[in-house]
Amino acid sequence: MHKQSLYKRLVYQNIEDALAELNAEDKGRYYICNCPECNEHEAFIYKNNTNFIQCNRENHCGERMLLQFQEKKSLHPEIGKMQETYPSLSDDQKEALTWSMRLFSFAKTGFKSEALDNGYRGLSKETARKHIVDLQNKEVAKYFFKKTSSLLGKDYSNNSWMCKRNLVFSLYDKSNILDRVLLRSSIDPTLEPKEIQLIMNPSKDTKDFFIEIPEETKTVVFSESLLDALSFREVDEHCGFIALTGASKTRQVQAYIRENKDTFTDKHILVAMDDDKAGWKATRKLVFALEKEGLGENVSLFRYSDGYQDANEFLQGNREQFTKRYLQDTNQLEQTKQNVNEISLS
Repeated sequence: MHKQSLYKRLVYQNIEDALAELNAEDKGRYYICNCPECNEHEAFIYKNNTNFIQCNRENHCGERMLLQFQEKKSLHPEIGKMQETYPSLSDDQKEALTWSMRLFSFAKTGFKSEALDNGYRGLSKETARKHIVDLQNKEVAKYFFKKTSSLLGKDYSNNSWMCKRNLVFSLYDKSNILDRVLLRSSIDPTLEPKEIQLIMNPSKDTKDFFIEIPEETKTVVFSESLLDALSFREVDEHCGFIALTGASKTRQVQAYIRENKDTFTDKHILVAMDDDKAGWKATRKLVFALEKEGLGENVSLFRYSDGYQDANEFLQGNREQFTKRYLQDTNQLEQTKQNVNEISLS
């Protein structure tokens, strides 16, 4: 009898589900996880043999088991949810989108990251790990692009230039379905352009801006890039943001303001485009759009210090002053609104 036939077999839908259920921690060449037999966090799975798990407690358990992966034919609950919400997606696209969401969810806590665990470009580890996924290396990025080619409309897995982009900023819609990603590289920081945006849900109208406005938000920041927006999230975890993908990309944002005026009615609005010619041009367009909808009294402009032209550069260069300036600008806006209210009541 073959030796492997003596081992207990554990069946999972895929390796991501197994790692999540076993509370796996990335240790480089292997994962440390809960032993399915004794439930102690001392079992290991080597990355070069993910079909085998062994408990390290030789004198107390030492159990060895085989992991089998069997994709279920029935719809995953998340795929079923997307079936109702986005019926135009093919079955392959639904599965790819669901797989991406599971991968990102696990990677945020299950993967160690040299690029993120000590903070990233002024962002703390907590902010970075909450919003950014590190695909680790070109091989994992290649696998990601292969699995999501039905969503992207193109297979980037053989494109070395794309596969160097291991950092994934993931954005979700109001239904918590993956919407868009922005890719950067810590493997080769010299890559140009530094950021590439990809639409992950092709059933939706594509937007050329990122948006995340939590219900408890009191302040919404308009910034020129997602990294700039997360710089404000670093000093105010509850702030909402709308992040452009460039200073010239204001048309869709202006339309969004016009169609969603109620979203901003009770919010402080801080416009923080880059402190350069293109940024000021974008600022004028956004402020005009906000004023046109009667939101002008909610608006203030973020004030940069000499030498800093964007929010992330400011955060990295002088975190204390950046935080102080953000609080001053938001508090000043609140005081101005109170004064206006007092005058109108007198």
